[in-house]
Amino acid sequence: MSRIPITKNRLWCFTQFSKSLLGNKIFVRNLTSKQLVYCEFGDPLKVIKFKECKVPPLGGEDILVRMLAAPINPADINTIQGKYPVKVSLPSIPGNEGVGIVEEIGKEVKGICPGNKVIVTKPVQGTWRDIGVFNQKVLKVVPDDLGLVEAATLTVNPCTAYRMLTDFKPVKEGLVVIQNGANSACGQNVIQICKAWGVKNINIVRDRPEIKELKQYLECLGATYVLTEEELRSTNIFKNKLIDKPSLALNCVGGKSSLEMLRHLQHSGKMVTYGGMSREPVNIPTSAFIFKNLSFYGFWMTAWNEKACPEEKNDMVNDIISMMCSNNLKGPIHKLVKFDNYQEAVGNALTAQGFTGCRGCCLPHLPHVPGDEGVGEVVEIGRNVSTVKPGCRVVLTSRFLGSWRYYGTYHQRDVHIISPNIPLPIASMITLAPCEAYRLIKDFRQVSPGETIIQNAANSPCGQCVIQLCKAWGINTINIVANRCGYSSMKQHLLNLGATAVYTLEEAEELTCFNTSVTRPVLALNCLGGRYEDVLLKILDNFGVIVYYGCAFDLPLTKQCCRCDATFCKFSLCDWAASATNLQKSTMLNQIIQLTAVGNLKAPTYEPVQLCDYALALAKTCQCEAFSNVNYVFDFTVP
Repeated sequence: MSRIPITKNRLWCFTQFSKSLLGNKIFVRNLTSKQLVYCEFGDPLKVIKFKECKVPPLGGEDILVRMLAAPINPADINTIQGKYPVKVSLPSIPGNEGVGIVEEIGKEVKGICPGNKVIVTKPVQGTWRDIGVFNQKVLKVVPDDLGLVEAATLTVNPCTAYRMLTDFKPVKEGLVVIQNGANSACGQNVIQICKAWGVKNINIVRDRPEIKELKQYLECLGATYVLTEEELRSTNIFKNKLIDKPSLALNCVGGKSSLEMLRHLQHSGKMVTYGGMSREPVNIPTSAFIFKNLSFYGFWMTAWNEKACPEEKNDMVNDIISMMCSNNLKGPIHKLVKFDNYQEAVGNALTAQGFTGCRGCCLPHLPHVPGDEGVGEVVEIGRNVSTVKPGCRVVLTSRFLGSWRYYGTYHQRDVHIISPNIPLPIASMITLAPCEAYRLIKDFRQVSPGETIIQNAANSPCGQCVIQLCKAWGINTINIVANRCGYSSMKQHLLNLGATAVYTLEEAEELTCFNTSVTRPVLALNCLGGRYEDVLLKILDNFGVIVYYGCAFDLPLTKQCCRCDATFCKFSLCDWAASATNLQKSTMLNQIIQLTAVGNLKAPTYEPVQLCDYALALAKTCQCEAFSNVNYVFDFTVP
């Protein structure tokens, strides 16, 4: 079976297999090491520099190691960014894991000989170099037949999986394990260790176009069941007694995913959280403590290493090596990259195609035609195109395709047919603001007709779409906008769109009660911080949901203590689109198009401009849509 690309957990390795030696001796004082160094925290692509440094003489307990491979982990990226809890002294060589060959040892070294294959067992030792000097205490000899990738990645993910399956519940006694993020590097190790120990396991992954292939791959590793997050909500495997309810849950996602897992835990079960990929908090119902006696823990491998005794560490690593050498534990999906091509590896580690060290770091290739949205008519099609015909009106459904041009060539999967009766302005803007509004209303709280949603930045394109969608679905809206020139006309425009109430920030802060026609809002949509955020939290109903999006996405969720009853969530349309199926996208677009066709959804306030006047449009476009009065649309129909 061929391996499939599991993009969120692809492992990128630096490799260096050659070195010039003089005979069989290494003259350390004349030896130079190629290494990556950073002298300040920040964007890894900007702060990492390639250097050649002279290798110092060996101390009594030092060992000279020729590195063979060193992986890039999320912790490596976060450390360089200055976001990881472990702080390093600068300048520093990055890299926490790696495997190499011993070339020379100090006079006081015992148990390690030249020619041994060794791994680095302690973090922040600097493995991103071709030759390094390490203290004997941070190295461990491993068998020669241990795979290169397995050895290079042994000390983080396999050890994390091993400890979580060992320290919290006696899973070897027949207990069931459930985990989310099952396709991650750690998740794959959990599956394989469970299989080696005869432990049944339930694995949760996000839905995606290649979900069938992903399920097959994880099942080949040893997964008992693989379910999408949607399938977990409606599964009958527990009701039909196909498998016992799990006693141990391993959570690296947070948010809704962790909530769904804990609902299936047995009485007195335990949940261990070791990551938060969704950037959403773990919300625990009171009933989970009182009636199910569930326990919740956090786990960090670095903290365990600091407290554990050498015997415990050695026993664990030896057990993992034994499983690897017997082919019960394999290395994760990976790609070997030459050391000289470090920028390629680090760049891929920052994007959605590798590890996501930072959100939204998805950049187009240069040179590039700008423009994410647009509508046009099909002029010509290729021989194999079956979804559209010449003359069809289509909109672009993917980002970075370049819509600021008169003619463009696109793949059929990146366009969606739209009715020619829909006005061009709303058609040209239909794939961002309306879709974002649609998902914000649908995905976080079931809002019934007659209930209320509150939002700030109501004058933004997304805010105007929220108002219109809510009106079409019978939902009330309380809308907050900035008090500025043109407020009166903006307020009237929003009321004409269907807003139930429109307030300035100052007016909203003075609200103490609501009339009987409007209930207290159960869902808050937050695009701004500061006082705009505070007023939403003040007005939001008990146990309501607040969603951070747009300019507010990167705000820290520090105000949870103010509303400990509320659920705090974050949303990015790009993240949703990356995981959504084609069917989900098509269904949403068709519903939006239908609402537009019957006049329930109109274009946000806009002003048409010709392409040659791009400088004027760019100069007048606000960086934050929440404070703009008008949006600009390039009109290609003008001769």
